[in-house]
Amino acid sequence: MNSHEAPGQMAGYLYQTLIALIKLLDDKNQDAKICIEKFDDITFFEKEEPRILIQTKHQINKKGNLTNTSVDLWRTINSWCDTIEKLGDSFEETTFIIITTARAKEGSAAYYLKDEFRNPTETLKQLEEVAKSASEATNEKFYKTFLNLDPQKRKKIVSKIKIFDDSIQINGVYDVLKEKLRFGTLPGFEDKVCEKLEGWWIRKVIDCLSIISPVFISQLQLRQKVYDIMSEFKPDSLPIDVDPYKEPSNEDLSILNVYEKLFIHQLYLINVSEDRLKRAIREYYHAYQQRAKWVREELLFIDELENYETKLVDEWNRLFLIMQEELIDYGDQLTDQEKSIKGKALFNQIEDLEIYIREQVTQPFIMRGSYHELANKLTVGWHLDFEERLYHLLKGDPNETLEN
Repeated sequence: MNSHEAPGQMAGYLYQTLIALIKLLDDKNQDAKICIEKFDDITFFEKEEPRILIQTKHQINKKGNLTNTSVDLWRTINSWCDTIEKLGDSFEETTFIIITTARAKEGSAAYYLKDEFRNPTETLKQLEEVAKSASEATNEKFYKTFLNLDPQKRKKIVSKIKIFDDSIQINGVYDVLKEKLRFGTLPGFEDKVCEKLEGWWIRKVIDCLSIISPVFISQLQLRQKVYDIMSEFKPDSLPIDVDPYKEPSNEDLSILNVYEKLFIHQLYLINVSEDRLKRAIREYYHAYQQRAKWVREELLFIDELENYETKLVDEWNRLFLIMQEELIDYGDQLTDQEKSIKGKALFNQIEDLEIYIREQVTQPFIMRGSYHELANKLTVGWHLDFEERLYHLLKGDPNETLEN
């Protein structure tokens, strides 16, 4: 591939993807669903049958002209001629749409397929004249495919084509999407809602392209996702940007310094199993990432995080004092094994708590990971003697590796 063509092709793929999102948002049929690259760039289905086939054409940094010999026009027509056989009886109910950033030249075949100047008979006449003259060698095989089509099918397919020219370029799609979502989003959060929706949409499109069997995206799915994302940006909510079930890689964990791993030693003291330790590391890592993102994006109120940690510490302190009282009863018979057993029971109680940073932010990994953050500072602990046992680590070499 020519290196100069790569940005244009990438822009074309992204344009196709984002136009599909906008068209599904706009569709008046609440049962609408689409598939990417099954019959066409974008295909709308109704009752499992293709009803609208869309081809997108994007020119980066320029507005081209759509003439009677335009390669993009003829390549699209050629593709649809081949598609007719796949469609079978569905052909009669199918609409073919071209969305292009180019401008249809006035009086051209494409010009008469625009809604406001629609004249399919004139379009067919011009296309047949161009194809029969074969003056454009680049399109020669496309012309042959078109002329080899049964005359009635040629007439039918042209009558079903619609062209939307002079469409927005890719750098304007984001603004269109933001405008469509504006009335359901709190002021100031429009960009964040758009970014999350775009990210989800691109992942769904990747599913469509990665799986052999067709993957459909319904308007119902899309509406539910839009609602879920908007709900994250209500006054009493916070967005969850991480996947709390994904295991962090060794590379992810390598960014944590020695003081950010003290919570692991806290868990060693109470002899948690290897599986629980891995889970604790996962929850700490994702809570650490999510909290940091909230702070960077200024989504937390002043002192909100500090006040939340105060609540966590206060509840830990209540339970820790109960544990202390129970262990005092052992007197001289108190062993380190008993301390570990009681410490693990305390940790179990803490994990079962439901203390939320906000009422609508109920994901448990936030609280559990926040407790591990406090355990890093030795503000909380599980073993009766956690401060005495681990305080030296806070004063040690910051490059020291913590081992079991």
